[in-house]
Amino acid sequence: MDGLNDLTSFEIMSSSSIPTEASQLEILASGASMHAKAVACQKIVYVAGPKSIGPLAALLSDKHLSDYARSGLEVIEDPAASQALLEALSNLKGRQLAGVIHSLGVRREKKAVPALGKLAADETHGVQAEAIASLGMIGSEEAADVLGPIIAKGKEPLKSDAGHAALIAAGHLAAEGNAGAAERLAKELQTVFPEGPIHDASIHLSVGGSK
Repeated sequence: MDGLNDLTSFEIMSSSSIPTEASQLEILASGASMHAKAVACQKIVYVAGPKSIGPLAALLSDKHLSDYARSGLEVIEDPAASQALLEALSNLKGRQLAGVIHSLGVRREKKAVPALGKLAADETHGVQAEAIASLGMIGSEEAADVLGPIIAKGKEPLKSDAGHAALIAAGHLAAEGNAGAAERLAKELQTVFPEGPIHDASIHLSVGGSK
């Protein structure tokens, strides 16, 4: 990642050096090399707690360490990890912004839907596709509502991006017992995409949801 050597599984988790949260945070706060800090971020994934949120959030703008820091934040159950990612949306751009958007999707953070909706509609940030994909990953009814206008009135390729994201959202809705919302979304996709892979997948989703 950005000039860092690929991290081996031995470096990330060796039997002779079982990581603790405190030890890895100490490395991040030190003058250690970029590579050592990247390894520390990878190890934190296994032991991260609330104390890791601030130090990891501080690295979200770092072009070398942002991806590693996001990986740590993604697995912390504390809602403050999502809040840190949400707050970073207004401070980042380019690849770092796209990465944080993806992490919010991975966490399926429903509070991110309004902000992601704005980014999905804004050409200036260059992350419309990423925001659309993240909305699909979140997969709530509110996220599906944001995707609806893009599916109905959006221009390609974002229209198709939203269609694929809506399929993922519909799958989440169905799996979580909201078959009605999933079915409505599938029917909308069949109307907007009268043929092609999105149409075929939406029919399959409808059939599966009716069983």
